[in-house]
Amino acid sequence: MPVPWDRLSRKRICFGHQSVGKNLIDGLMACAKGRLNIVESSDTETFRQPVFAHFQVGQNRDPLAKFEDFKTVMRSGVGELVDVAFFKLCYVDITAHTDVEHLFNMYRRMMDDLALRYPAITFLHVTVPLRRLENGVLQWIKTQWRGDEREYLSQVKRHAYNELLRTTYGPSGRLFDLAAEEATYPDGRVSIIRYQGRTIPTLVSDYTNDGGHLNEWAAERIAARLLACIGSIEEAVQDQ
Repeated sequence: MPVPWDRLSRKRICFGHQSVGKNLIDGLMACAKGRLNIVESSDTETFRQPVFAHFQVGQNRDPLAKFEDFKTVMRSGVGELVDVAFFKLCYVDITAHTDVEHLFNMYRRMMDDLALRYPAITFLHVTVPLRRLENGVLQWIKTQWRGDEREYLSQVKRHAYNELLRTTYGPSGRLFDLAAEEATYPDGRVSIIRYQGRTIPTLVSDYTNDGGHLNEWAAERIAARLLACIGSIEEAVQDQ
């Protein structure tokens, strides 16, 4: 899907993120090559002109703080000015102990409230990024060495949360499936692991240098897909 640079360059876009989001911003800057006005800011004045503005939302390992921070930025005056707004959680925000349904219900309630308050904004939803995990003997060695299986249980919870996002927001077309992009090879194959009878996606090994963050090549590739997704949603909105 091509990136509609001209359309995007006329939009005011707000993106809240942390570490994997920073990878995406680096990828955006690499593929945009100056065709977008990309700045780090959540100040209202920033959005009085076309811009792709990003900011650090909340803090890692506290998803509810990210929800509150995003809501606060929208209510600061940014919500009256932007065309597109979204934020993402990080893989560290969902752990083996997360109550996925409760967290998702909190997210949906907040986003429903924002959508009612700011009907002119296109709110985009983003799946939670994944970790790189291994099958077979490597899995057994790592779990034995660590003494538990927290990383695998955490990935199960991330996948469950993402499935709720897909079911709820996928039909609207306003979903960027970051996790699916991370788990899909360039040839279309899906990177999976099998754990306790489940098949769950995992980050493609070639996309990461540390098992969680995107390398430069993957970040640029996925960032281009994000821009294409935003462009396609905005085209559909204009055609309504």
